[in-house]
Amino acid sequence: MSRVIVAGTYDPSFGRNRRLLALLDSAGHEVVRCHVDLWRGDRYEIPNRRLISTVARAAAAYPTLVWRFLRAPRGDVVLVLYPGWFDVIVLAPLARLRRMPVLFDPFISVSDTVVSDRGLVGPRSVLGRLVRLVDRASLRLSRRVIADTPSHAEFYADLARIDRARIGVVWVGADDDVFRPRPHVVPASRRVLFYGTFIKLHGIDVIVRAAKLLEDDDVEVRIIGIGQEEVRVADLLRELRPVNVTRVEHVPRELLADEIAAATVCLGIFGTTAKARRVVPNKVFECVAVGRPVVTGDTEGIRSAFTDDEIAMVPPGDPEALANEIRRLLADADRRERMAVAARDHYVKDFATDSLVRALNAELAATALPRR
Repeated sequence: MSRVIVAGTYDPSFGRNRRLLALLDSAGHEVVRCHVDLWRGDRYEIPNRRLISTVARAAAAYPTLVWRFLRAPRGDVVLVLYPGWFDVIVLAPLARLRRMPVLFDPFISVSDTVVSDRGLVGPRSVLGRLVRLVDRASLRLSRRVIADTPSHAEFYADLARIDRARIGVVWVGADDDVFRPRPHVVPASRRVLFYGTFIKLHGIDVIVRAAKLLEDDDVEVRIIGIGQEEVRVADLLRELRPVNVTRVEHVPRELLADEIAAATVCLGIFGTTAKARRVVPNKVFECVAVGRPVVTGDTEGIRSAFTDDEIAMVPPGDPEALANEIRRLLADADRRERMAVAARDHYVKDFATDSLVRALNAELAATALPRR
């Protein structure tokens, strides 16, 4: 087993980070945490932050991080988690001096998020060019990089102009202790469930418009969550007034699997951004792990993980196509259950904890320097 120094300003509560830390524990690695809280749990607001306030907080946090990193024991690998773009730039030169190679899991590109996904700045603006340089520097300074899908791996290689062979894939997966079948929960007869953090790539406006089209079909659309797009979603709900939509702001994580199990059909994402086309969101893995049928946008990311026999797919950004597919699934219980069983079997084989531990171990082994 390896000694892994998990270093940076990462958010330990973020699902991807929490999952990778759990995989390290499952594999039996010695984990040394070298952490400074810079973002204070507000990771979704990182791209919206004022530059001056962010720089001021970083100026206070990074000297502490450097001091802790230099005092930490020497490890076989330094693992930098999301949002670690600046962490890599600060820590990689120090790690090289200590002969510790860096393995970086960016999870998302900061320039793709700021420029393409949220449209906060233009690609040729000063800030747009700056965040692109940050992306490239963090990826190039890492000995290896982890992506969550093959599509994201290709994107990172093109973005940083590095060899694709330096980028491995560790799928997002789900927490198998929480997201598992709930045989005691009886699914509602015509309930459609979406939950998430209301970010643009989710395409929640598509879900609301599809719900409006399903008003006369006796379908309950249950939407759980809050986030970046909340005001826009609330405005759309006031405009369309769908009587079949139920809003719930928060459900504790330990009860979310019961919500999934109680749904007739679960929804993935339907956004049309470039990032939406590359990802397989955690909600898809979680709903599949619980054993419920899923319909989501037809993208290269989804098709890299699942087939038409396992998940229903519709064109992203198309409310009418989504409403029609929901009608077909609700009318065909046999198809729903066949899909759910096939997707669950595939999940257990390729995306559950044992498979992800093997994938992460392979990345750690490929990153580590030969022992003297």
